Amino acid sequence: MPLEAVAINSFDAPIMRETTHDGELRERIAKLYTAENANIGDLKDSESLLALFETAFKRGALMYVGMFNDKPIAVIGCFDDGQTDTKRLQYLAMHPENVNRGIDAKFIKMVYDKEIKKGVRQFMPVDEQVHRIMSEYELIRVK
Repeated sequence: MPLEAVAINSFDAPIMRETTHDGELRERIAKLYTAENANIGDLKDSESLLALFETAFKRGALMYVGMFNDKPIAVIGCFDDGQTDTKRLQYLAMHPENVNRGIDAKFIKMVYDKEIKKGVRQFMPVDEQVHRIMSEYELIRVK
């Protein structure tokens, strides 16, 4: 099964076909954010970040989850400040086995394409890695 970018606005989203218990998606995402390559910004740990997302979900934010073989292997937040038509892409994390394989770029391009289909025309990559990828693929204008 190929990589797929799935938007969620709750950690209870039924995107995994086979789960062993409630909260499994949240646990798997938390593990991605504890990986060495994860970008959690100024937050102290993955639980702080997941709490931030739970609050942001209530205000319309989305998290895109990169699914491969029914497992989350990548995540990124897609935030809307509600004042402009710009989406902020932030907090990219990848499963360690997928680092340096180009999957991060493919995943971000998938998220970009899904948001463009919704009518979004401007993006603000907050993380350095996201900015680099979006610049390389000319998904944003570098000034």
